[in-house]
Amino acid sequence: MLDIMKRAFAGETESGLTRRQAMTAPVMAASATALGVTPALADNHVAATYMPPANGRLVSEQFSFDSPLEKMKAEFRLGRAWEDEADVLLWYFFTMFIVAEGKTVTPVVRYEGIEFSHHKKIGENLFEVHGHNTSYPRDVYTGEFIEEVANPITGKTHGVTPTILTEDPGMVYGPGGKRPLDREGAEFTETYSLFRIEDDMVKQEEIRVPPDNWFTPFIETSHNWTPRPMFEDQTITRLPMGTSGGYVFPYPPWLEMEDNPGHMFAIWSGKKLDGVHQLPEGYFAKIEKDNPELLVVDKDKFKG
Repeated sequence: MLDIMKRAFAGETESGLTRRQAMTAPVMAASATALGVTPALADNHVAATYMPPANGRLVSEQFSFDSPLEKMKAEFRLGRAWEDEADVLLWYFFTMFIVAEGKTVTPVVRYEGIEFSHHKKIGENLFEVHGHNTSYPRDVYTGEFIEEVANPITGKTHGVTPTILTEDPGMVYGPGGKRPLDREGAEFTETYSLFRIEDDMVKQEEIRVPPDNWFTPFIETSHNWTPRPMFEDQTITRLPMGTSGGYVFPYPPWLEMEDNPGHMFAIWSGKKLDGVHQLPEGYFAKIEKDNPELLVVDKDKFKG
């Protein structure tokens, strides 16, 4: 074991680890079980407890990569799949809050949804990505699917529709970052993607690069995680991933908030699934009945 990792596990950590240094240490297995993964790759490791160790400190270390390509590969393995072509399905719950100036921040509606996308290799380490989001409203307190909701700021009741986003122009991913396909220039925007070790997990902190026509107020940030033993096994091209995060965005039109300056805030949690066959029964029944066409990704948007 490297001396630097001996110090890390004893609580005497240093910053600036590379991935090769950080991943040399023994790792634990129970995190795979927490993500619903059989921890066969983590046999003979000590089970995790998700609590700080009785003796010693919690391990928390940021690490870097040897090249932009290696970092991109890690991002794809975690958030997507390091494969020339693949579907990627994210399932989530999120709660929307109204943040109106001079008013108490108030939850208004809860959604359950998916982000379903497909990527295709279009050049050397270049991938084109298209997808859509399909989210259905639920009552904040009961969790039941709903068709109308009371606006706690205006006192009015409004019909609340599913949030279906199918017009995202798509992205090109490369070692230099991301480029929205509606961008006039060819430049890439560097991604903010920070990787850390947290005991038996690898975590990524990410800030989204939005399409160029998504104006303020908009920002989205997430924390994504996977078991360390699986992350280190480079033969695994599609890692399991849990995710949570939040975003700020303009009022949706159906809330009719024209005379109340402010914006919306939402916070979510979810995970990456292997396919629509893994969707929860209630959500699958809803989308299969209301929008079955959104159980597949529209491949016609790809240029090639």
